[in-house]
Amino acid sequence: MTQIEKTKQEILKLSVPSCLKYIRPIQMFIGQLAQQLGFCRTRIYDIELIIDEVCSNAIEHGSETPESGIDLTLTFDSSKLEIHVRDKGKSVRKNWLATGRLDEVSQKMTPDSERGHGIFLAEKLSDSLEILTNPLGGTDVQVIFYFSTSSGS
Repeated sequence: MTQIEKTKQEILKLSVPSCLKYIRPIQMFIGQLAQQLGFCRTRIYDIELIIDEVCSNAIEHGSETPESGIDLTLTFDSSKLEIHVRDKGKSVRKNWLATGRLDEVSQKMTPDSERGHGIFLAEKLSDSLEILTNPLGGTDVQVIFYFSTSSGS
């Protein structure tokens, strides 16, 4: 396979039902894209893990019903791959992980706790993580992965 030309910014948009069974196909698609863009195998695993965590959270905490769906926007150019995941929120729990809650989750996270590790992993494995509320009453999570000039396969 040839590498995708990385000279201009390209944008892909995906909308999927809020159902966990769609996470693996999303991971596979984004993993294939990352491979085509030239990311090394280790970095592709990081990207796939983060997709699993961020999409699972959006579905579990930020979606009222399967029909509410989540939206993904993938933006890439010669320097980076940006992945933006948007949920629409729940009527009882809007903006499930607003900026202030990230600190709360991080403080409560211990090796023995079962929850809160996904966002921590996303923050550590990505080059940038940003979590914001959105106008729909949900949460936007954006992760960025920069291309490395010294990455191996």
